[in-house]
Amino acid sequence: MTVENEKFPVKVNDEIYGPISVQRIISDVKNGELTVEARFWDGEDWIPVSLLLDENKRKDEVNLWNDDNWANETIERISENGPSLPASSAWEDIERKGRWLMIYGDHLVVEGGGIYKEDLGLIMEGEPRSGGIPIKKLLNVTFRETNKGMMIIASSFHKMYEVYSLKCQVSKKDSEEILKELKDVEVRIINN
Repeated sequence: MTVENEKFPVKVNDEIYGPISVQRIISDVKNGELTVEARFWDGEDWIPVSLLLDENKRKDEVNLWNDDNWANETIERISENGPSLPASSAWEDIERKGRWLMIYGDHLVVEGGGIYKEDLGLIMEGEPRSGGIPIKKLLNVTFRETNKGMMIIASSFHKMYEVYSLKCQVSKKDSEEILKELKDVEVRIINN
């Protein structure tokens, strides 16, 4: 199934219609039959239908969300040996070169480090080995002491009843900084 044929519920004010195909939503907005203030349900949140339109047609909106043109600038803070994202805070994994635990906007992100044989089981089970979790959707973050540092395990829901975890091992000093940042945003912490 192509994206254009996928169907989503559409919300206008307090009324919900559909499911309606993406192609029809775009067509209705372009023809003026559907307001650009309408939203569609992506399975997690109500998203403005204007995001489905061509960026050139919604240039004013793109500029509204991109006042500083961050996507068009070269970012000097990201180096070859640094984190993969321009995160507000980042800590390198002490076990896996190139793997980072970061706070990027309102997400806790674990990225990089390549694929190891330990990852194959996760990949075969369909579990993520890296990615981001919105901080507000974190179930808990576990801090487990190891011989080399602290293993940090961030857990969240995947779909309705499945829990998944992202892991990263950092130094004890870095773990103290991470703990402080997570406590500041009231994340549930488990110490083992």
